[in-house]
Amino acid sequence: MSGIVHTQEVALTGNQAVDSGLSPAEARRLVQQRLEPLVVPWGLKESDPHRLARRMQARTYAPGEIIVPQGVRGDCLGLVVRGQVAVYADQRGTARLVVVLLPGSTFGEAMLLEERSSHATLRALTWCEVWFLRRTDLQALSQTRRAERRSATLWRLVGTSALLLTLMLVAILVLSLPQTRTAISLVPKGIGQLCSQQGYDTCTIQAWQVASNLEPTDPNPYLAIGALHFGRGDIAAAKQAFEAAQALDPEAPEAYNNMGLVYARQGEHEQAIAAFQQALALEPGIAATEHNLALSLQATRAYEEAVEHYQAALALGEPQTSTLINMAIAHFEAGQSAEAADTARRALAYDDSLAPAYTVLGAVSLEAHQPEEALPDLEQAIALDATYGPAHFYLGLVYKSLEQPEKAIAAFEQALITAGSEDTRNKIRRHLDELYGADGQGTVP
Repeated sequence: MSGIVHTQEVALTGNQAVDSGLSPAEARRLVQQRLEPLVVPWGLKESDPHRLARRMQARTYAPGEIIVPQGVRGDCLGLVVRGQVAVYADQRGTARLVVVLLPGSTFGEAMLLEERSSHATLRALTWCEVWFLRRTDLQALSQTRRAERRSATLWRLVGTSALLLTLMLVAILVLSLPQTRTAISLVPKGIGQLCSQQGYDTCTIQAWQVASNLEPTDPNPYLAIGALHFGRGDIAAAKQAFEAAQALDPEAPEAYNNMGLVYARQGEHEQAIAAFQQALALEPGIAATEHNLALSLQATRAYEEAVEHYQAALALGEPQTSTLINMAIAHFEAGQSAEAADTARRALAYDDSLAPAYTVLGAVSLEAHQPEEALPDLEQAIALDATYGPAHFYLGLVYKSLEQPEKAIAAFEQALITAGSEDTRNKIRRHLDELYGADGQGTVP
């Protein structure tokens, strides 16, 4: 960027072996050391820093690429594993280079723990590899530990009920009466529902497993267990439970719908489409299944077919903002700009805080060669959700159309940070290459 002034007053921090970088074992050990003080205040286990270190996500950055812009509200801890990262602080309107981070340096502790805004801009000096630990991962693990402790407390409180249940199981095994087993299975099912309502996940799973043992031909316990695993992000366990439900009842539409959700989460949208279609064949007229099918069709770029199923979902139930906004995006991707704008306005009529809806309106105006009209909608989208990448991308296109290259570069750089796929990143880089070239700053590799 042209506003950055280089200075000789630079401190190097981290491992001096810049070229070699850190091995994965060294990187994880450093992160563990940073996270060990969090064990007690966050209610973690002693082994959890090691577990969190293994969950870190690696990203690579080209020379000159912004890693963290100043002022963004961050939520992550970063570890420089390879390369050099420059830290620029804004002093009197000028970005001044104050430190260079080498492999072994970390940044963002305050952003991770307190969600503070970044007080500096971090930019790659060389090709860099940075590992990130997100606050959501830390929070999720902390919540899991709290749930485990609550579950243990609950089981101590219901010790008498557990003893009674054990006696009932013994009686069932002795009597071997199917009708008795069915009746008694209502007890663990009730406990499972109670535990689920209170957020005791471990208790819920154990209760439903007891119910499945009591009534081995009933798919419902497996559906409940699978849904719980899916909600916790354990996709492999959820898939196993849903497959067990399918094996017990090949005609259960819920099992096919849930398997479709598993396939969609894994990015296997063709299999997801087949599963959702089978669920609708077994039980037509389910709005949620129509919505799920439309999402996977949209992911395979079958936009017009996706719109048809979004419309079916809306016709079957109360208007859902998520259905409306996804349908608006599908209309736009299908080249149906007028329909996209109308649907986005319908979504905003139910919820005026939808950043994607304002982004669709801005994109439609931009496509109609009306960048001045697109600008306020895109600015509103970013004001509502500063992390929504498409809004920054279209805002970059607006500024580029209005011949405001510095603002366009800033918007595209922000879009690059939040880009979810390499194809999107490459598209953004092409715009930045053109703008950097016009500004005399070179290109993005």
